[in-house]
Amino acid sequence: MSKSTIKLSILLTLIATVLWFMGSWWYYTCKIKGFCNNANTNSTKNINTATNPPKALTPPAVVATAPPVDTDGDGLSDAQEKILKTDPLLKDTDSDGVSDGDEVGMDIDNPIDTDGDGLIDILDLDDDNDGLSTRLEGEIGTSPLLADTDEDSLTDSDEVGPNTDRPLDTDNDGTINALDIDDDDDGLNTSVELAIGTNFLLADTDGDGITDLEEIGEHINKPVDSDGDGTIDALDTEDNNDQDNDGLPDAVEAILNTDPTKQDTDGDGINDAEEVGKDSNAPLDKDLDGIIDALDTVDDSDTDNDGLTDAQENKLGSDPTKVDSDGDGINDYQEIGNNLETPLDSDEDGILNLLDSDDDNDTLATKLEIKIGTNPLSSDTDNDGISDAKELGNSFKEPLQDTDADGKIDPVDTDDDNDSLLTADELRLGTNPLKADSDNDGINDAKEIGDLAKPVDADKDGIIDALDNHIDETTDKQSIADKKNLNTENTRPSEANATITPPKPDTLSTAIKKDKDKSKDTVTIEPIKDATAKPFRASRLYFPFRSKELKASSAVSDFFKEVVEWMKHSEDHTITLTGHTDNIGSKKANLALGIRRVMVVREMLIQMGAPFQQIDVISRGEDEPIANNKTEAGRLKNRRVEIAPSKTNK
Repeated sequence: MSKSTIKLSILLTLIATVLWFMGSWWYYTCKIKGFCNNANTNSTKNINTATNPPKALTPPAVVATAPPVDTDGDGLSDAQEKILKTDPLLKDTDSDGVSDGDEVGMDIDNPIDTDGDGLIDILDLDDDNDGLSTRLEGEIGTSPLLADTDEDSLTDSDEVGPNTDRPLDTDNDGTINALDIDDDDDGLNTSVELAIGTNFLLADTDGDGITDLEEIGEHINKPVDSDGDGTIDALDTEDNNDQDNDGLPDAVEAILNTDPTKQDTDGDGINDAEEVGKDSNAPLDKDLDGIIDALDTVDDSDTDNDGLTDAQENKLGSDPTKVDSDGDGINDYQEIGNNLETPLDSDEDGILNLLDSDDDNDTLATKLEIKIGTNPLSSDTDNDGISDAKELGNSFKEPLQDTDADGKIDPVDTDDDNDSLLTADELRLGTNPLKADSDNDGINDAKEIGDLAKPVDADKDGIIDALDNHIDETTDKQSIADKKNLNTENTRPSEANATITPPKPDTLSTAIKKDKDKSKDTVTIEPIKDATAKPFRASRLYFPFRSKELKASSAVSDFFKEVVEWMKHSEDHTITLTGHTDNIGSKKANLALGIRRVMVVREMLIQMGAPFQQIDVISRGEDEPIANNKTEAGRLKNRRVEIAPSKTNK
């Protein structure tokens, strides 16, 4: 709608109003009061009243009052805006972002004038008279009704700065100065600094390297004046007096509690400034005792210059005159680890690494391991189940053991015989980790094993192909005959699938005696008469004939538990299981049967916790009988597995 149209509408409204008032006046005066045409009216009235009584008067019709006009819809009528001298055609007369209706306040007769400058807010571009327009303050976040939004005694305009597009943020903390109570982020409110006289835009007013807060001290109402010259330290550019000439200003020494009259406060022969270090805000405390070195009477010197103070080395038990106390080739400080309070003891033998010449307790000196390339903090560098010392195999003399001659010594080689099977897997399967062809049949172990989870046993004789040097049952008639003989009920039971029920926990026996438990399916035990009793008595396990499930007698259970405990005590504690049979069947079948018996015993020991890599297995078949095979009693003696400490053990 154009301005001319609006004006015409207003004019017509005014004319209609005037006419209505005139009509009402005429009706009241002439019709009701009868003041129009007095003479005629009176005579007529006198004549008529005698003969005709007066009729009841009809009241004038009520005309609806039009609502106040608010052209700009700002909550103020046009008539009110005329009185206030605001523009009835503009919702926000002063264009400050606040509508006229909001700025006028609650009382139209007393419109708001925030800054009391005689210009009501509704017409004032700067309501708080702080030099920033109300609209701008709304944009930057300051209060348009407070000249000092953050109440720090500085107007918003002063704190915003000359560039209103980029209000000042002196300390770059993300809060503009006009809203920040500490503009320089020195720990002192801007209002406090204004009162004290320090620069509220500089954390270090006098530029002496000490923040205003530090120099003012604990009492804001009584700031520190170290030299008593009447100028507080925070403002004193000449308070760097150094009475003792030790390189530390007296003001700094006052903060650190060192003596400004002594170059060496703690009397340890070292200048205070040297003991404080480069950063007086973080003075040195080498021994981490909570007392800075400049005040610590304990000697912080490091005679051997290994990074540990003499006091620390004395506490740890290392030699303060040697960089490498244990002579293992590693600096004492490096062997401590990350925490001086909990220095490293890798093998948990109670001897700290910096004092331990064999940090992983594998019988190889740390110095030697560093030289040959094994890990001095791991007893099994290649994690193959064999200790580094055992894999060297030659008393550490040159050349070092490298079974497959691939340039990697066995302790760091995960496949010592280079047959594509990890040494750890070979130990688990029972193949020789130092021979690529364990059964000497001309076929690589890895090829004969196939799937590690289910190694190949082509002739189903219970011996995996990698350990069986004769597996072709389709061309070898003797092998087929042996297998038939093995399964003949009158000659031998099938023990390939026999199992041993793991023993229930019992109290350990301290001696092995001849086993009297000889039930049908029970494996019994008997010590070898001429065997030494230490570390344990080598013994024979006797296997029953025609049994489907093998069980361990109580004596066998006790014996096995003693053996397992001994094995777990040291990696050098190894045992040898030797399988024997009677002479029923062929030699080849008996050799295989001996292996099967040994593997059953081996599995039982492993289930009880024996380290599998410390068990050696072998089969002698029928070649080493200890009794006459012509009698059942003799054959029972020959069906056995002998268990003894390996000969390499001392």
